[in-house]
Amino acid sequence: MSTPDKKPKPAIKKVAKTAAKGRVAPKKREQPDERWQAFAREYVKDFNGTQAAIRAGYAERSAAMQASRLLTKDKVQEFVRQANARIVERAEVDGAAVVRRLNDMMLADPRELVEVYVSCCRHCYGVGHDYQYTLGEYNSKREKWLDEGKAIEKFPEKGGLGYDPRRVPFPECPECFGEGHPRQVLKDTRSMSARAVALFAGTKLGKDGAISPVMHNQLDVVEKLMRHHGQYLADNKQLPGHSTLPGTFVVEFVEPPKRENDPLEQLEPGQKPGQAPDAVSHSASLPARKKAVR
Repeated sequence: MSTPDKKPKPAIKKVAKTAAKGRVAPKKREQPDERWQAFAREYVKDFNGTQAAIRAGYAERSAAMQASRLLTKDKVQEFVRQANARIVERAEVDGAAVVRRLNDMMLADPRELVEVYVSCCRHCYGVGHDYQYTLGEYNSKREKWLDEGKAIEKFPEKGGLGYDPRRVPFPECPECFGEGHPRQVLKDTRSMSARAVALFAGTKLGKDGAISPVMHNQLDVVEKLMRHHGQYLADNKQLPGHSTLPGTFVVEFVEPPKRENDPLEQLEPGQKPGQAPDAVSHSASLPARKKAVR
């Protein structure tokens, strides 16, 4: 029995898988300009090339080499200049602003920071110029007096109530003789003017716990401004051309104006202050001594 011929099976083509499971699409490669700009932004923060390269994303082991290589590129140098210019622009500090600040310091009134008040003493306006209480002191002393069981009619009223340290001293006070008591009064920094704030340099705490304001030296500020404006002749001579700038002044000593009835004007020729006129005339009448000839 003959068997039918078997037909050959068609070859099965193996189709390669187009995509593997879990494969992540490759990241977009960063352009050199973006890395260079990042390096420039970090570099102007502290001008440390190695640290700037690390912060910009370069490997730590090669950061120093990368920084040295990047800083030789003209384009990176341009990015650094642009980043530095943006920092200066944000800071908004220029020469004109410094001069305005110095002007504020020079024109500030120190009394906006601290003042000295001369207050009346406790005896200036007391009854019979005796010690005068404030209302709080009077009530506190009376309560303590009563708590101790003492008779109220024996309470020492002294100069009575009403002491106010804001009053001026009484000229005929037998205790302070009209001079009063000076006291320092600090001003609230929250209400200071812009000039006073420029002059204000902080506070210091004394050994006794007292707070004192610290101010910039206004004479130093004046000198800096005068040098800036070319008001010193010695500085002007160092300028190109040795020309004197407008506004330059030279200090000269002048004779003081004469006073009326000046005792120095009434002296005789050869008379010294405190010397009697007769002594001058007597010494002038004496013959000059001759030198001894040997």
